[in-house]
Amino acid sequence: MLGTLREVMDGIAVRRANVPLAASLRTLAPDRGVGAEWQSSGYGEYYARSADVYAAVKLRAEAASRPPLQVREVDASGAWRWVGPEHPAQRLLDTVNGWWSRSDLLIATETYLCLWGAAFWYLGRSVKASASVAPDEIWALRPDRVRIVRDPERYVAGFVYEERGRETALLPEEVVWFRYFNPLEEFAGFAPMAAARLTADMGMDALRFNREFFRNGAQPQDLVFRANGPVTDGQITEFYSRLEARHAGPGRAHLPLVTGDAWDVQRLGLNQRDMEWLAGLRWSLEGVARVYGVPLPLLEDFSHATLNNVREARRMFWEKTMVPELTFLAGAINEGLIPRLGPSARGLSVAFDLTQVEALSETESERTKRQVALVQAGILTQEEARRERGL
Repeated sequence: MLGTLREVMDGIAVRRANVPLAASLRTLAPDRGVGAEWQSSGYGEYYARSADVYAAVKLRAEAASRPPLQVREVDASGAWRWVGPEHPAQRLLDTVNGWWSRSDLLIATETYLCLWGAAFWYLGRSVKASASVAPDEIWALRPDRVRIVRDPERYVAGFVYEERGRETALLPEEVVWFRYFNPLEEFAGFAPMAAARLTADMGMDALRFNREFFRNGAQPQDLVFRANGPVTDGQITEFYSRLEARHAGPGRAHLPLVTGDAWDVQRLGLNQRDMEWLAGLRWSLEGVARVYGVPLPLLEDFSHATLNNVREARRMFWEKTMVPELTFLAGAINEGLIPRLGPSARGLSVAFDLTQVEALSETESERTKRQVALVQAGILTQEEARRERGL
């Protein structure tokens, strides 16, 4: 056995391993498993380095954690109803583990998906037991540490989690695998950062250029001093020393640059205005916003904002981005988690309760009016209208 999976969070050990896969790993090449090329650790660094990426990802992650994630069952009338807070499946999703809450789990899951296009839930057991025992813990694994081991018959033989040089093999039934469709690699999710990184880099490069410009006293760094005659190495060294002593640093900003007749000063390159520096920052923000499906007013860009279009932006964000995303998450949970919770979970399904989302309430009101009109016209029965609303 390759050992236990450690430091899922603060050194906690999860005492499970895929023993057959672990044994086979010893004979495989060091680059075994797929997915690493689409789950580069560098994608995660954009979350810390790019304000645009951070704002967009954080907005989506917090939105994903807001609606209650409910476990539902079919009642006698054929309608879905919530099983209540005491059902084992609902308790698992609400408590998650001894350290994380449901909100923590969903924020981590959505953040990982936004950066790497994949997320993995490890289904743990608080006591050492076989994988046939229903899990009572859920841990979100960093996607850049997980590889998928293919199998010609079962499609997936398992997963390998690598952390600090330690590899742990996990059974397919111990992992819930979320992934965005990737047309270039079916065993890896498509990372949104793969599409957004160029525009994010442009914005960060522009900010870095401006920072260095002001850091050096707002003096252009692309000046050429052409001597009218021969210059010795000593004269060049002395010139650089005097130039830095007089002009380097914010405290010496805007001091006039004075040269003698022996020097001709020319500037290479472009200034910020010529480079459309502010426009470049906006292009970067717009590119990131497009990738993540976030309207610009929600990223604190209020240059053309009014109360009405901010409200409309929130509605569009939920309708076009978050509702499909939450449907995707619920589908993956229904397929990957619910069947592994044992007989008590048979016939159950999870769904996000969107009735309390303020941005959708106006749409909900319009939907209610439409259904009332259809029922009054005899086009829908009351029972059909209730089923359409999941009641």
